[in-house]
Amino acid sequence: MPLSAAPLSPAGTAGLTHVASAVYEEETEVAIKEPGITASPNRGLALTVGGVLALWGILGFFFAADGDPGFFSRQGGMLWNAFGVNPPLALIWVLLAAVLLITGLGTTIGSRNGNLVVGAVLVVLAVYGFVFVNTSANIFALNTTDNVFHAIVGVILLLTALGADKENLRALRAAARA
Repeated sequence: MPLSAAPLSPAGTAGLTHVASAVYEEETEVAIKEPGITASPNRGLALTVGGVLALWGILGFFFAADGDPGFFSRQGGMLWNAFGVNPPLALIWVLLAAVLLITGLGTTIGSRNGNLVVGAVLVVLAVYGFVFVNTSANIFALNTTDNVFHAIVGVILLLTALGADKENLRALRAAARA
């Protein structure tokens, strides 16, 4: 029966309204949209930590000149009178920031993977710093503040990547398979 010839119900609405709403419900259940930045903890955290690391990395290049002039200097400069920094550490921060910013602006699955990788790198850097802080192997000018920062941020990134967005990720993977 054509839509225009649909009988009117007692309330004055078309009889096919129920059918149209059922079709709409099916379409909305099937169409899985990528969650926004505020709805995805992985994307929000990736952008936040990426922004901080980008700022610190860029500033680190300027403050690294305050210390020993060598590229892999053990002393380096001081960033905000707390963080030891030399050019290689500033470069690592900028590269990790790029990974987080690119994945954070991308998809939830991508930002989860970016958080996993960057979190693992920061935890490894923290362990390296704690082990080699007062030795000649400390080529990143790491001090205790750097090590604690890397450990905390790395663990937060790893926990968020492994624990957050479970429903979003399941829905996105199911939609990709279909």
